[in-house]
Amino acid sequence: MKAAVVEGKCNVKIREVPVPVIEKDTQIKIHVSRGAICNTTDNKVYATDTPEKYWPNVPFPFIIGHECTGRVVEKGVAVKDLQINDRIVYWTVNGNAFADYVILDTAESAVGKISEEFPEDIAAMFEMVIGAGRLLFHEDGVPLIKKGDKAAIFGLGPAGLIYHRLARMLGAGKVCGIGRRKMRLGKSLEMGADCAVSSQEENFLEAVCAGLGGKPDVIIDATGGDVVKEMTELAHAKTRIIAYGVPPFDWAEKKTELEKAGISPPEFQGVESAKISLKRCIEWAEREDTGLLPVISHRIPLEKIGEGLDMCRLERDTTLKVIVTVNEKV
Repeated sequence: MKAAVVEGKCNVKIREVPVPVIEKDTQIKIHVSRGAICNTTDNKVYATDTPEKYWPNVPFPFIIGHECTGRVVEKGVAVKDLQINDRIVYWTVNGNAFADYVILDTAESAVGKISEEFPEDIAAMFEMVIGAGRLLFHEDGVPLIKKGDKAAIFGLGPAGLIYHRLARMLGAGKVCGIGRRKMRLGKSLEMGADCAVSSQEENFLEAVCAGLGGKPDVIIDATGGDVVKEMTELAHAKTRIIAYGVPPFDWAEKKTELEKAGISPPEFQGVESAKISLKRCIEWAEREDTGLLPVISHRIPLEKIGEGLDMCRLERDTTLKVIVTVNEKV
């Protein structure tokens, strides 16, 4: 089969590799149609000499990618709720997505069937949607965003913009996007934000509160950086903090700083929350227009995966989500 294989730092080639085989009763084999580049994780392992230091922690050479959609072509005997030829979306802890076929373990992932009408480009990036959504639910299914909440979202990359729509799905009353780049601030408004505030402005936190009509009930950190100081200044005593991605610090080290401000540290959810997110997000996307299409900035064939990775890393003023066609029809 063909696959996008990273052979060294910033060196990806389309190679013929063996077709993966099912090794566990809980696994399924997917014939991949489209995928999406993860702006953070995929580039961390692509643009480094030591990919084994970053998730999914494998050395060169490896098949890149973890966001895709396709059809079930084979399944283990323990898989009961999926059938051959089902279209699926998922959240996973596995890589190897930019290839003709990928193996998913349903015991470690959240995998769900989608209809034939489900938009292919949205399905391609739904791994990120589900992954973002899993941080919005306790494992008992209770959402962290309540109807009428005011939500402030730091970071206007693909994840932050997706959170605009997820917040609305859960009933947020007002949403404010906070970022630096002009194009992304415009996208924030296009995604339904009531206000979009540049973090480069003096007194920008005051502008956030003015736009929301008060301090936020929920703050979502989708920056991948350190905005803890800004969050503590912006929050009120009952503000809920949601943190997406891998920041350059350990959240445990920030616990004291947050608690001094009277704020509880973010909670990190696992597979059960991902399964709740999967169900809610599929129902949402099957019911109505999710409003997620503006997150997509480029569409490329698999053969241009290297260009796509470089765009995500080096052209951030003009690049958001890049959709990759692996196979036209599956």
